[in-house]
Amino acid sequence: MKKKLLVTSYQNPDLDGTACAIGYAELLNLKNKDAIAAVFGTVHREAQYVLKTFNIPNPVDANEAITEYSNIILVDASDTHGISSKINPNQVVEIIDHRKIHEADMFPNAHIQIELVGSAATLIAEKFFTEKFIISQNASVLLYSAIVSNTINFQADVTTNRDIKMAEWLLSKLKLPQNYIHNMFFDKSLITVPLLQVFEHDFAIVTFTDKHIGIMQLEIISVQDFLAKHSKEIHDALRIIKSEKKLDYIFLTAIDLEKATNTFVVIDYDTQKLVEESLHVTFKNSVAHKEGIIMRKSITPLIKETIEYR
Repeated sequence: MKKKLLVTSYQNPDLDGTACAIGYAELLNLKNKDAIAAVFGTVHREAQYVLKTFNIPNPVDANEAITEYSNIILVDASDTHGISSKINPNQVVEIIDHRKIHEADMFPNAHIQIELVGSAATLIAEKFFTEKFIISQNASVLLYSAIVSNTINFQADVTTNRDIKMAEWLLSKLKLPQNYIHNMFFDKSLITVPLLQVFEHDFAIVTFTDKHIGIMQLEIISVQDFLAKHSKEIHDALRIIKSEKKLDYIFLTAIDLEKATNTFVVIDYDTQKLVEESLHVTFKNSVAHKEGIIMRKSITPLIKETIEYR
């Protein structure tokens, strides 16, 4: 009997996690394994845009599928924070991720593949490429879009030659609508719900020594206009989350998708000093700027180093 494999990511997965779940489940089925892509929660609005644009079915509800597919593969995920509480770490048989800081040792039965590329989608695409399996249009466009998104169109500090190579390979198999990437980024910038809801959906909490740090990453067009318009709402949302989650530090990193810059927003002096020491920026009125794009997954090790050095 085939082992039933449920391929999933963090709760409320972003485009990378969604693409990897769908792409890897497709590859496993091509290899005569019984695999299904499933999601806990709701996929990120950027993933929704890609799925809708290309009429790709949503992954199934993992809350229901997990009763039948009890062997778990985690993609774009490698720690216990953020995954569904319904996942027993002992159920996880494989992990594919791209984070420098992870908790892979918490999953004793998992085969681990963690490699420092810009997007976990690159690792899935490489499996199709090296094993010479024919990839579907749906998987191709999802994986390509995820690589472009995760590397901010190859401008982010996490971008590697492997990401570029796989993106070019996937793109050679696609015919995309005109201005597709711009439109994907533009749609991602259209926030139509309260910021507190957005932040709670896209939030990450890391813990070093005994300190709990909340990092919200927002990727939009026209960051400065957005911050000017929503300054109070941003501060209020960060304060609520810091209190509810009992965090020691919290900050927002807002990436401008067109200008290729980071803007950081803090609400307290201790976090300001932590971010200044870690990222070598200077705050004025709780806001700091940094040229170039540094992603949250790159910020996290720098924060860890600062806290542990103190």
